[in-house]
Amino acid sequence: MVSDVLAGADPDASDSPPVLELHGELEEFSRAAPLDVTLRLAREIVTDPTYPTVRAWTRSGRSAVGCFPVYTPQELLHSIGLLPVALHGGGENVEISHADAALGSFLCSISKSTLELALTARLAPFRGFVFPYICDVSRNLEGIFARVLPETPTYMLHLPQNFRSGATVRFLVSEYRRLAERLERAGARPYAPGPLAASIELFNAQRSRIAELAARRRAHPGQISLAESYLLRRLGGLLPREIHVPLLDRVLAELSERPVRSRDAIRVALVGPFCEQPSLDLIDLLEQVGCEVVDDELLPLYGWYGRIDPSGDPLEALARAYVESPVDIGVRAAPSTKGGAILDRVEAANAQGVIFLTAKFCEPALEDIVLYRKALDRERIPYLHLEFEERSTSYEQARLQLETFVESILFD
Repeated sequence: MVSDVLAGADPDASDSPPVLELHGELEEFSRAAPLDVTLRLAREIVTDPTYPTVRAWTRSGRSAVGCFPVYTPQELLHSIGLLPVALHGGGENVEISHADAALGSFLCSISKSTLELALTARLAPFRGFVFPYICDVSRNLEGIFARVLPETPTYMLHLPQNFRSGATVRFLVSEYRRLAERLERAGARPYAPGPLAASIELFNAQRSRIAELAARRRAHPGQISLAESYLLRRLGGLLPREIHVPLLDRVLAELSERPVRSRDAIRVALVGPFCEQPSLDLIDLLEQVGCEVVDDELLPLYGWYGRIDPSGDPLEALARAYVESPVDIGVRAAPSTKGGAILDRVEAANAQGVIFLTAKFCEPALEDIVLYRKALDRERIPYLHLEFEERSTSYEQARLQLETFVESILFD
């Protein structure tokens, strides 16, 4: 029994107690501030495993729900009065001391650190959790959460795999309705079409700003670093979207005045980290060795679809947007499309090579690489495969491999 295995876990244990306290209305991000100041605060928040934005937001009785990667219909959660928050594990700042008792050694880091956060009370501010069924690990993690946090609602979100059936959209609509009903136990309001239509428009605005940020980086990668772009996107899963959208507007305006630095570097597409996220140190390393990442799978939630028209039945529009999304990564789409998808991405980004950056023991990502490599080999596009774990602290071997890869393209 999982409960027996974890009986010795101290729910109050925490190797990194809260140190960052934010205003209840998150005014730190509502008021104008220089981009450098915003990025420094963002880095503190992203590396703090106690979710300071959630602690601040819920102090006045508001509810937040944690969403495990890769995809949750966050518009729906927002429309029923919940703050959807992206769960991306504990990163490099969480020591695994309890989760290993429940999860095997050959599992991804994000599953262990997310459970560790639950067992050490760092997820206490959350009123519920949603786990998309992206792999067997996520399915089992939802079951463990239901046992160790019995008073907190959890939900396993079943997303369709057959995108050709005429019943696919209807299935997903019914799944979304069940999700909304389940989350009423987490303090949610009953579902209504009007609020969902308004939430869809808000998230449309967020996606459009993030798409503009990506377009600027692709056109002028020397204007904003990969780490800066990543931090701004990561904030989007930790802040109320009503705060994040104006923040991005201010950032985009300031970027227009930023000079574009030029350097000897290669343009690469980054493939693989769609669930577990690499550390900021590893992200920084990619640029230090001479890679300009002009296409990436970091935080893919914002790229599932473009603008959704909420007129008519907004719930059906939301479901149809997911079903008809062209996104082709390890947790969706038929294997036969993978080779063409990677070649299309490389061409669209004008990339000179591909870096596969995959979490250790991530089966969906590793299975895709076989198909990707066949297509890249056929077109003679260079690539490099690196694996990472959340708590990696030394990247000397990765640095050597990356430097060799960059030089082989620069001096070819």
